[in-house]
Amino acid sequence: MNIRGRALGCAAVAVALLAAAAGCGADAGGDGEIVVSVWDDGREESSIDVAARDFEKAHPDLTVTVQKNPFDQHLQALRRQLGAGRAPDVAMTVVGYGESGTVRALADKGLLADLGESPWAGRLPDTVAGAVGDGSEVYAFPVDSMAIGIVAKKGTDVPGTYTSMLTACRDAGRDGKTAFALGGHENSKMPHIVGFALAASTVYADDPGYGDKRLRDEVTFAGSDGWEQAVARFGEMRDAGCFGENAAGTTREATARALGDGDALMAVTPTVTLPLWQAAAPDAEFVMAPFPGDDDPDRVLVPAGASSGLVVPAKASDAGPGKQFVDFYAKHRARYAEIDGAVPALPDDGGGPRAPGYAAALEPYLRDGRTAPIMDQQWPNPELIARFDSGLVEMLTGRAEPADVLESMDAVWTSEAP
Repeated sequence: MNIRGRALGCAAVAVALLAAAAGCGADAGGDGEIVVSVWDDGREESSIDVAARDFEKAHPDLTVTVQKNPFDQHLQALRRQLGAGRAPDVAMTVVGYGESGTVRALADKGLLADLGESPWAGRLPDTVAGAVGDGSEVYAFPVDSMAIGIVAKKGTDVPGTYTSMLTACRDAGRDGKTAFALGGHENSKMPHIVGFALAASTVYADDPGYGDKRLRDEVTFAGSDGWEQAVARFGEMRDAGCFGENAAGTTREATARALGDGDALMAVTPTVTLPLWQAAAPDAEFVMAPFPGDDDPDRVLVPAGASSGLVVPAKASDAGPGKQFVDFYAKHRARYAEIDGAVPALPDDGGGPRAPGYAAALEPYLRDGRTAPIMDQQWPNPELIARFDSGLVEMLTGRAEPADVLESMDAVWTSEAP
């Protein structure tokens, strides 16, 4: 099972939900050594470990050292390391924007090498290219992909329309259950995932290019019919009892227990967070379904995109070996994705699946392009996702209205990473 993902922002949530404790930053290796810095996903051996051994066999003059740290520590330290010139030779990070250690934020500061000459760089799908490059240069190999939907135990009656979802929330409450496990406690990073799922079928159903327009400062959040509708619907879900009375103070661990114990029926989550729910109910079989953000099935879109990527520092004294490692991983990406239980962000030539097996219901949406972006990948200022998340938590407690949330986001908007 793949537990790579976005901890802040989304596709940010996944590893933050699962990160373990230990370790600190990595320094570049000496002659003949490549240091690859990644976050610790809790497994004894990931695809990076296997790739390191494979690479050493193919390049006996080089040694690969894999250094692992908890997700939050890894991402926070990466920008400092890159700026100080003591970075690893290759690093895993989150694609797009979202916070200071992500691909586009680091690239905006001139901290990443251009990988545009790599053999895989010319084959990036449009849905991925903007998360790993700026149109002229490519800064990361996109490793895996993610999508947002509803996770539930197999056999759960998942609603298919927005209206039926509100009805299901009320029915669950009458039965003493909570329809959606949701944790609004500090650093849970779960409310904005619901917000993304709603906005996919409002903002991006009406205007697929909204994110690019926001980057060009042609539109705002407040005053956008789609965003106003999305956040208002979050309030309607709250009023229908979808999240339970104490959601604002619930931790992500408690949400997992609630879903595992059957006290909650579903959760809105990225595909890469399956291990969180599985750990709470090891004997249960979980599946994922599209989130019904609208009553019109033609308007229901699935937020999806690349999740993590491999980068090479711009200040590396010799970027060649690091680029070699990235290209080697890219060449064998299908095998390494299988080890992680992931779906490659760069599809193979064989037309393989675009969603994990447990999320087969999302496959038609991903294959037919019925998707929206992972929204914070286009939000350069890290404060934006924090404002969105905290604003939705305040809505849970009745301390904010939809307009307050959107105006707060506009107030900190910047079209470049600070």
